[in-house]
Amino acid sequence: MHGIVLENVARFYARQLRMQAPARSDLLTRFENLLVGYYRGGLQVANGIPSVRYCAQELFLSPNYFGDLVRQLTGDTAKSIISRFVMQRARELLTAGVPIAETSERLGYDYPQHFTRQFKKHFGLTPSDFLKSKR
Repeated sequence: MHGIVLENVARFYARQLRMQAPARSDLLTRFENLLVGYYRGGLQVANGIPSVRYCAQELFLSPNYFGDLVRQLTGDTAKSIISRFVMQRARELLTAGVPIAETSERLGYDYPQHFTRQFKKHFGLTPSDFLKSKR
């Protein structure tokens, strides 16, 4: 009995995602605007890097549903999109001459070492090496 109910719920959920994806494509715009506003408002200083949970709550969705919608619309996870957004900002700040430690702090990292690890994971080189390559 439980198996039938769960199967029906899963089918309904999948159908909702398929049917609402085009109507919810503005979700990505709202998601990006949320990230931009988060950093413009300086929320990262007090709260750190925005989380998937935070973004979902601000968009009035459950974290799981939000993640599923983002994955269906982009083929990528919400966490990866947040990370890419933050790393693009990092690249912009470093290119503008902002020191590594200050860039880390402005982005909401608690520790510059964590920022350096994330930057290297994303770009394949450390922030120092990135700056050297720009000279």
